[in-house]
Amino acid sequence: MHRLWLLLCVIPIVASGCAVSKEITISAKPADALIKIEGVDRGKGPITEVFTFNNETDVRRVQVSRLGFKDQTVNLTRDFDRTSLLVELKPQSKRVTVNVVPVPATVMVDGRPIGPERVSTTTAELEFTVDARNNWNTHTLTAERTGFSSSQAVVTWAGTEMVYTLRLEPMRKDVSINTRPAGASVFIDGENVGTTPVTLSNRAFPYDSEANSYVPQTVKVVKAGFDPIEKTISWDDGQSDYSIDLLAKSKAVKITTDPAGAIVTIDGRELPRDAAGVTSVKLTFPPTNDAGDLKTYMATVLKRTETSEWYPANLNIGWDGGKTDYTVTLREILTMPVSLLEPEMKRSDEGWLATPTRVQTIAAKDTSEGSSKEPPVQMTRMPKGTQIDTLTVSPDGSRLLFTTLILGREPTDFRSQLVTTKTDATGGVEFLSDGKSLDLTPSYSPGGETIVFSSNRAGRRLSVWTMSAVGAPGVTNLTSGESNDLWPNLDSDAKPRLFYQSLIDTRADPRIFSTQLGTVSRTDLTQMGGTQPRINPKNDSILFSAINEKTGKRDLFRMSDRGGVPENLTNTPDVDEFDAVWNKDGSKIAFVSDRGVDEEKRNNLDVWVLDLTRPEQPIQITTNGSQDDCPAWDPTGAYIYFRSNRGGDWNIWRVATQ
Repeated sequence: MHRLWLLLCVIPIVASGCAVSKEITISAKPADALIKIEGVDRGKGPITEVFTFNNETDVRRVQVSRLGFKDQTVNLTRDFDRTSLLVELKPQSKRVTVNVVPVPATVMVDGRPIGPERVSTTTAELEFTVDARNNWNTHTLTAERTGFSSSQAVVTWAGTEMVYTLRLEPMRKDVSINTRPAGASVFIDGENVGTTPVTLSNRAFPYDSEANSYVPQTVKVVKAGFDPIEKTISWDDGQSDYSIDLLAKSKAVKITTDPAGAIVTIDGRELPRDAAGVTSVKLTFPPTNDAGDLKTYMATVLKRTETSEWYPANLNIGWDGGKTDYTVTLREILTMPVSLLEPEMKRSDEGWLATPTRVQTIAAKDTSEGSSKEPPVQMTRMPKGTQIDTLTVSPDGSRLLFTTLILGREPTDFRSQLVTTKTDATGGVEFLSDGKSLDLTPSYSPGGETIVFSSNRAGRRLSVWTMSAVGAPGVTNLTSGESNDLWPNLDSDAKPRLFYQSLIDTRADPRIFSTQLGTVSRTDLTQMGGTQPRINPKNDSILFSAINEKTGKRDLFRMSDRGGVPENLTNTPDVDEFDAVWNKDGSKIAFVSDRGVDEEKRNNLDVWVLDLTRPEQPIQITTNGSQDDCPAWDPTGAYIYFRSNRGGDWNIWRVATQ
């Protein structure tokens, strides 16, 4: 009835301009929003209210509010023709400005791009509301671009900031750098960042936006003894571990030898040579200590042919600043070893005995004496391996007399032969003895008709014998007794005297004796002892050698034919001098000395001449570098004959004295 009454009442009013009432149900969205009608709180909807409108301009206000939403007012007039009113509240909002540095980027709000393009500046209208617990929501601003770490900012309703700057930072990662071996200094773009192993935390890797690539960073590792190594690193998809093998210095070495084609070995390994004989090899030089000292190689260089040989040379090859070309000049071996068999008088419990002894001597391959001298003349050409002992020249200079030594399979089978040949090198050689005994140190009598020599043909001991120099039969023993007698020579007196060296079993030193031929008596001429006695042409002086007990070297002495205090002619305690012989008039002596130095810087046995008027100025006659000894004067004094191993075999040679 009430509704009907209202309707009946309203209709006439409308027609006549009277008041109009309308019943309207008011709801809100969200539903828990608070509703005010004409300023009066009515609570949460839905609320049914009758509104009376007195005229067309009459307005009734409905206000709806809720935390997190914008307040909304709805003005109702009598034209409102619905029975319900739903008021939908809009969230709160604010407009923010977003700036991106240093380069444009894609800007997103809560993960959704604002637009399709990269921007440096943009704006966004952000809505804010609250949840069921009245907590305000937030919005996340994000800037993203390839090569940069994303940048974010959170926008809240309560915040007053309206402009947000999003700064794009370089990508960062932890970087670990290791080297094998460790301990290398690490530089990145020139900055020293430590010694390996190195760990760098949160290292930035900038991005070049124009090139659309990461800016490379140069890593340089340096360690003493190794070549520096550079390596480029970048973002590398986030790679963090880098390992670098340090490389030892290396170089390709070329070794050229003179003469070409020599064998080069390193660590016992022969290195290859090319067609020109040049050796090439690649060598590495690792450090040998923490200071970085590099390995050094020792190369051995050898050269030998069928006819020639060179001294080995050592070549030190270090890093040498990267030097690659080396040249080695070999020095040719101008000498060769030659064996010498000689009788050595050794004293044992059974007395003195001539014992075969081999010594190694050095011979020059070249037989000459240099361009400034008359070439020496080879007087004999004995079979290879012949062992020549001492020699002498006949008084008329026509013949050479020498001894060749023979050694059987047993040391006791030690023999020799007396051999003679013409000094004009014609007619070959003649053997004066049968080679069944040991015949040594022969010499001619002053007239040349007989030969005296030492021999063991009568027993174990050596004694002095004489034989015809012209082939008459018969050999005569001149000395006997319990001694070994060597180096016999006769003077030219009407009643000849024999001078010789004697080794007596009871004494350790050699003695020098003289005896009148045809008698059994003998005279010990010097208390100091000596060897190789030789009487001068005037029959008044004797030359001999004696050993310096302190140095073991021999000196030359002269004394009266009657004995007495000897005179030291050479007085060189550190030089070995021996084998002295007179020239024809007794004014000079030839002797052997090692005071000279050959091309190999060796003290070498050579023939020298001493003018007795100037004993302080000896003259070196041979300089070849071979062993030259056993000198014998030519009667004219223009030449000296001597034994030499030059050329590799023992033979007799002749050299001019001037």
